Amino acid sequence: MPARLIEPTQAASFSRPRTCAKPLVQPVSELQLALLFLVLGALLTIMPKAHAAPMELDTTATLAGARATANLQLIVLEAPGCIYCNLFRRHVVPAYNTSPKSRELPLKFIDLNDKAYDELGLDSPVDMVPTAVLLQNNREVGRIPGYMGPENFFHAINHLMARVH
Repeated sequence: MPARLIEPTQAASFSRPRTCAKPLVQPVSELQLALLFLVLGALLTIMPKAHAAPMELDTTATLAGARATANLQLIVLEAPGCIYCNLFRRHVVPAYNTSPKSRELPLKFIDLNDKAYDELGLDSPVDMVPTAVLLQNNREVGRIPGYMGPENFFHAINHLMARVH
């Protein structure tokens, strides 16, 4: 049996009644959604988390002896105009400075364009900023490339400190 075509007069009976009110919510375009998510993502990235307490470093695991930490340096390499360096200073540094570890191993900041960077004698060049480098007796123990947030930064520092002992 061949398919029947619906005449335009018959199709009208299947549509919604003309007495329906206009929808309360207008459809949103894909561009509007993309812009909304972009703005929300940017706000979530730059806003500090008021409810999150800074994570404490596990000082019992990382401090086997004062002699081992006496020759350690934690240097953060950054570049001017670096957005992630600013985020590092805004989110990670205050959390790190409240930890007991910061008293024994303070952060030192060096600009990649500074002469002090050339004098560090790192194992390989820095290709991502910010990069935190742990030095023991002026030799690189390890590095943490890029911005990763306070909690992950503390985990990475503890991992690097385990290499020292």
